[in-house]
Amino acid sequence: MDKKILKNYFYNILYQLFVVITPFITVPYITRVLGGEALGTSDWTAGIVQWFVLFGILGVNIYGNKKIAEVRDDKKVMSKTFFEIFVMQFICMLISGIAYLLFIQTVSPDIRFYAFLQSISLISVALDVTWFFYGVEDFKKASIRNMIIKVLGIILIFTFVKSPSDLGLFILINAGSGVIGQGIMWVQLRHYISFEKISASGIIQHLKPNILLFIPQIATSIYTMLDVSMLGYLYPNVAHVSYYQQAQRFIKMFLFFITSIGAVMLPRIANMNTRGEEAKGEITRFLQTTLRMALYLAIPMIVGIITLIPSFIAWFMNQEYQIVTPLIILTTPIIFFISLSNVYGTQYMLPTGMTKEYTTSVVAGAITNAILNFILMPKYGAFGAIAASVTAEFVVTFIQWLKIRNKIDLKIKIKNIYKYILSSLVMGTVVYSVCQWLEPSFLNNIIAIGLGCGVYFALLTILKDDFHMNLLRKVLKRRKTI
Repeated sequence: MDKKILKNYFYNILYQLFVVITPFITVPYITRVLGGEALGTSDWTAGIVQWFVLFGILGVNIYGNKKIAEVRDDKKVMSKTFFEIFVMQFICMLISGIAYLLFIQTVSPDIRFYAFLQSISLISVALDVTWFFYGVEDFKKASIRNMIIKVLGIILIFTFVKSPSDLGLFILINAGSGVIGQGIMWVQLRHYISFEKISASGIIQHLKPNILLFIPQIATSIYTMLDVSMLGYLYPNVAHVSYYQQAQRFIKMFLFFITSIGAVMLPRIANMNTRGEEAKGEITRFLQTTLRMALYLAIPMIVGIITLIPSFIAWFMNQEYQIVTPLIILTTPIIFFISLSNVYGTQYMLPTGMTKEYTTSVVAGAITNAILNFILMPKYGAFGAIAASVTAEFVVTFIQWLKIRNKIDLKIKIKNIYKYILSSLVMGTVVYSVCQWLEPSFLNNIIAIGLGCGVYFALLTILKDDFHMNLLRKVLKRRKTI
């Protein structure tokens, strides 16, 4: 894996970590000063506007990333392509924005003003060109900009939001900071592109492939949101909705370490794919490396969560929520399946034009999830929802493997992963023993995690795993040059 990809992965991970940490800073303060009713209004109106964002932006975030990566070696063509895609994005978001403004006329007058303020988010999305910077593989600018804007938002919230009457200001800060962020990106954009004339036909040509990429996105969004709605409807104990969401949130909090690889690799593979057959061997080597990296992270992550989570939940949640422990453990296979589907789907199928096959896998997963929800939820509640979700992710991954197995060699080879399994099992034994020996607490969990990571990496060093040793050499070399 080359230096630029590792650098982009680092910046993407840094931003995703920042996103995870931010709520721990803001949520205690916001819940105290705004209260449940005001926050409920904010969450509801934000949720509604996100539907209009979803249908307005279509598949631009992936499509724009991919197209820019394909043409970035020619500045004139890249500039023309950028303006065509951006104008299409702006028009779609304008239509969506008008629809939203008409929609909020139907909501209660008490919250209409707050719903109107949320429309600023539509302006932010309409101006968003993050996909361009991902396409040229400049993750540093996008990540740093996003973190600066979030810090600015946090400062403004703590400075000006003091009571429930400041709800409008709270929404304005959250939505308005996004617009400021996009303004910064446009200033940076001038270093990459030149103004090029575009035509209506040039804009329209991007619409169909955008819609094709939108279908799997909407399928994923719908079945993710339907899980919660169906659980509340099919199972008599509504508390299971909260248990299910807590388990899912915990697992997804760790998944970004793996899914961030896909975000970094998509533009690189899309660019390489433009060279045709001559790049096939190089693409295979790249993806074999990212598959190793995904398994290098996923296997210890699964074992670590299973052995640590009983101790963590014991102090992190009250007695009512101890049921979340087995739910999280049962959800862990998702980490393995998404690790594989991220390589098969996001890193190979999407950048190489296998959009139809990718869509088939996601829609099949959505259908599987819905059917199993109807069968399992009425009797098993959150446990049935977890079983349906895990099975759906397996279906997605399996179909993607079937579609690509004759096109690229991405088999999981035992000789490449047995050291990860062995090291993870030893690591898990250490983590479990520490958690049994020490009382459940934040500090003791940190000690267990530190010892577990140390054991895992030490064993891989002793076993001289080639991927681990290569990564270690690159890290040490980089430290010497700093």
